[in-house]
Amino acid sequence: MRNWHYLFSLLAPALLLLGACSSFKEPELKAIEHVKSPTLGLKNSTLTLDLHCYNPNKSRIRFKKAAGEAWVDGQKLGDFRIDTAMTIPSRSDFWLPVILDLDMKNALKNSASLFLKDEVELKIEGKARLGKSGFFFNYPISYLGKQSIGQYMK
Repeated sequence: MRNWHYLFSLLAPALLLLGACSSFKEPELKAIEHVKSPTLGLKNSTLTLDLHCYNPNKSRIRFKKAAGEAWVDGQKLGDFRIDTAMTIPSRSDFWLPVILDLDMKNALKNSASLFLKDEVELKIEGKARLGKSGFFFNYPISYLGKQSIGQYMK
């Protein structure tokens, strides 16, 4: 009888975590806003921007951090990170402050073609640390879509 109690105490948190994660819907990217370049360099530069997103989940989500890579039209743009912890309300818009470290060699290769386009294909791959009901897990980030760049070229 004692073994069942021990086994249950080990499995209960895992079952709760699976239940919490199974109903999780991925947040939707609505727009990229407030793009700024606080540091420009010949080899590396940094951009800051806000990702305007929507949380379609019925419950709030605790966001701790995220990191990954970004590509524009199939060329690696650089590495991103989000170091701001926050609670994201249920079924609402939210903004994530992103720091994007650019590899200027790749960025300069793409810059000439960017001036000739109205939109580009943006790809983001990485991991985010999310929590729900006190349980945290690493969640894969994957986005592929078209983004208008006209507003950033002004």
